[in-house]
Amino acid sequence: MSSPRFADRIAARWAALSTGIKMFVILSLGLLPLGVIAIAASMRNAEGNRSRGEADATAMLAVHVQRLTLPLARHSLTIRAARDAIIAAGAPPERACARTLDRLSRLPGSGGRYALFGEGGDLKCLSPGFRVPAIPRAAGEAGRVEITPDGELLRIFLYDPAGAPEGVVEFPRTTLAALVNTPPLPGEFGVELVQGPREMPLRTGRPGGVLAEEIVVTHPLANGQYELRVHASVRPLTASDLLIIMTPVLMWLWASAIGWFLVQRLLLQPLKQIERAISAYRPGDAALSLPRVRSPAHEITALGQAFDTMTRTVARHEADLEAGLERQRRLVREVHHRVKNNLQVVASLLNIHSRGATDESATSAYAAIQRRVDALAVVHRNHFAELEENRGVALRPLVSELAANLRASAPTRGAAMQIRLDVDPSHVSQDVAVSVAFLITEIVEFGMLCGATTVSISVERGAPATARLAIEMDGPAEGGPCDETLINRFDRIITGLARQLRAPLEREPKRGLYAIDLPVIGDADEETEPA
Repeated sequence: MSSPRFADRIAARWAALSTGIKMFVILSLGLLPLGVIAIAASMRNAEGNRSRGEADATAMLAVHVQRLTLPLARHSLTIRAARDAIIAAGAPPERACARTLDRLSRLPGSGGRYALFGEGGDLKCLSPGFRVPAIPRAAGEAGRVEITPDGELLRIFLYDPAGAPEGVVEFPRTTLAALVNTPPLPGEFGVELVQGPREMPLRTGRPGGVLAEEIVVTHPLANGQYELRVHASVRPLTASDLLIIMTPVLMWLWASAIGWFLVQRLLLQPLKQIERAISAYRPGDAALSLPRVRSPAHEITALGQAFDTMTRTVARHEADLEAGLERQRRLVREVHHRVKNNLQVVASLLNIHSRGATDESATSAYAAIQRRVDALAVVHRNHFAELEENRGVALRPLVSELAANLRASAPTRGAAMQIRLDVDPSHVSQDVAVSVAFLITEIVEFGMLCGATTVSISVERGAPATARLAIEMDGPAEGGPCDETLINRFDRIITGLARQLRAPLEREPKRGLYAIDLPVIGDADEETEPA
């Protein structure tokens, strides 16, 4: 369910874009493979550069490991041999210590300070000015290495198989830096000894720039007690690589921009000029005034001429339609006029026959029929009055005229009955107006025949597009001097009229109240018609 909706949203957004942007997107997508190929080739070059950089860094690491570990191993072996010789001699070690320190000073990486111990951990030899640090207890290893927290000294502690100290060597950072950098290797890379969070930089490399990528390789030393780390900056993208990338990308963008410019300038702008001219055209104008379009596309000029021809054709059709509408309007007026005259003729004939009747029941029957014909004529006359504005039938003048006719044609026993009106301005359709007129006529006539003294008719606007018609009779009404036949006929008639209005008829016989909701047309704030 969600996939079609998502596709519909994408299609709607795409349709909302201008044609220029659509053309730019289509051209960009068409030329996109060139950029993808260039980027893929550049990525392969970058991977090759990184691989070469890793190989170079590994080779430099091997050279520096060799330069560092061989002298340190020779120092350790010399200290162990000298310590064994001192113990074996058993004589005062001063001369042996002097020879040992002299030999150590001539080894590569000289510049360190040394301390040699005899059996039991007694100090036998010590470099001048060397203060022996606290010797950590051996944990089964032949030696231990320690980098000071400030990263300026490297200490090596040597132990015999029993765990007793054999010697201590302390190398300054500068001595080790000279050891690994002699002779110096070309390239921008850095070298440092690392022991946990402690670092001793031996060579500092310059940063490789924004596009450079750092490669780090390490080698563990002294059974993993510390490690030698080399880090180098490698440019994954050289100037030639950037040129390879940017050339197709720039061509892609340039071709897309040129295509968009041509479409926008030679096609869309002339179409927009024609569109503005067509939008400014209004029915009734003499002709469509098209601007002078400068475009090498003759199809656009032909399109403008076609629009001009079409507007002339539409103008002729509009004139024909207006003439036909006027003829239809005159015909409708004539039909309404003839219907109104026919209803008046029928009412006059009923009035004549009523006067000539000698039987009172016949006279009453003629009067009843005449009141209903008058109600239909009132509806038709009010509908004809509102026909020009097409707002439906106004209820206030309809009810007012209907009440006046009912008072004028009231029978003798209902001549004194009063009709009170309280009608809010409302408009209804002709079908509703006919049913309302007949319903009011039936209820008011029933009140006249049943001894009602006053009839109140009200129309009150309520919910939107709804008005409430209420008719209330003061007096005997259904409990008055009415025979059963009249009451049954009255019930059948008003029930049928309520069905035509498609609404339930509320009845309260004790109060003489009849109410029903009417569908209305228009707003409640209409102009007030005179009652």
